[in-house]
Amino acid sequence: AFDGELFRLRRQQQDKPLELEQVEAKVAAQEARAKGAASKLSTLQLSQKEKELELQTREANVRKLQSQLFQVKTNKEYTTMQREIDTLKADNSLLEEAILNTFDAIEQAMKDRQREHAKLVEQQGRLRVERERIAREVAEIEEQIARLEHDRSGLTPDVPPKVLSKYEQVLEIRDGLALVPLVNDACGGCHRRLPPQVISQVYLKADIVMCESCNRILYSDEANSTL
Repeated sequence: AFDGELFRLRRQQQDKPLELEQVEAKVAAQEARAKGAASKLSTLQLSQKEKELELQTREANVRKLQSQLFQVKTNKEYTTMQREIDTLKADNSLLEEAILNTFDAIEQAMKDRQREHAKLVEQQGRLRVERERIAREVAEIEEQIARLEHDRSGLTPDVPPKVLSKYEQVLEIRDGLALVPLVNDACGGCHRRLPPQVISQVYLKADIVMCESCNRILYSDEANSTL
């Protein structure tokens, strides 16, 4: 009973850091999403500034050509320059439309960044709570383990060294369950039917008898025996 409970508690003790790692992984993933949303917003804002500067330059070129329009001396020059002005204005209109579209994209990106940041704050808060909970539970488990180990140490001196050594070997490879009873002439661990000779050896209690299938140590349990 001591060793089965100790095995269970030690398994829990090993699993607790894994629980924390899972929560930390979720926070890290959310941090990446929040960083990506912020980066996307910055890229859009930079693109917006570049487009606005380009539009200012293009509009200045249009104004310059318009001021030169009335200085030309022939109709052909006038027509050529007017055509150039119209082309620039058309290009500017397309650029203005792109700027307006970028405004919409920036507005959406700002909402996305705010949403992902809020999720991150929530996940970080959950991580703090989980850290406190797991630390509490680990401390409780360690306390229980220490108490059980103390109680167990008071029993082991009465066990013959050969028996204790064999028992602890089986305990390590059988997940904390080394000692099992006979249950209706079968192994209480793997439930395999045992030969009559093995059953008789168990009842004689003259030596350690192990299940040939799972290698657990067998003992007689009168309540579950057919004999």
